[in-house]
Amino acid sequence: MKTKFYIYSTLIFCLTVSTAAQSGGQFTIEKSVIAGGGGQSSTGGQFTVADTNAQSLAGQKAINTAFSVHAGFWNPDQFIPTAAEVTVGGRVTTANGRGIRNVRITITGANGLSRTTFTGTFGYFRFTDVPSGETYVITAVAKRYDFVEPSQVRTIVDDTDNINFVAIDD
Repeated sequence: MKTKFYIYSTLIFCLTVSTAAQSGGQFTIEKSVIAGGGGQSSTGGQFTVADTNAQSLAGQKAINTAFSVHAGFWNPDQFIPTAAEVTVGGRVTTANGRGIRNVRITITGANGLSRTTFTGTFGYFRFTDVPSGETYVITAVAKRYDFVEPSQVRTIVDDTDNINFVAIDD
């Protein structure tokens, strides 16, 4: 029963202290721990917090063959890639920088699936909802123009707006 009291009082103390980091109408709980780990206690006003025995190195990882434990109140953040969707775009221009409209732009993923769009009045194009973390081939085709680099291979990891095609000057 004594262990439960220490856990509850530690949690209440941490939550009470964390509300001091308020901003605006809502509050943010900052990551923090009290990790004495040596039989010590902290006293402040109405609260007494006994240390967190066996957690003297907050944020460290203890490893055994059967399990692992992260010391401290917070576990480390997990950096797992997500299949976030991004925007991919660019511009098609003449050699002197004038935008070319109605150029067919195709984006093809490694799985063979493709999408097509056309450039607007000033030569801009954009694809939305493109899964990030994959490699794509982006191709420009126009009836009246050939391009210096008609296809580009890009690995898309974030919003991209610099996929540009330049027409060969006739």
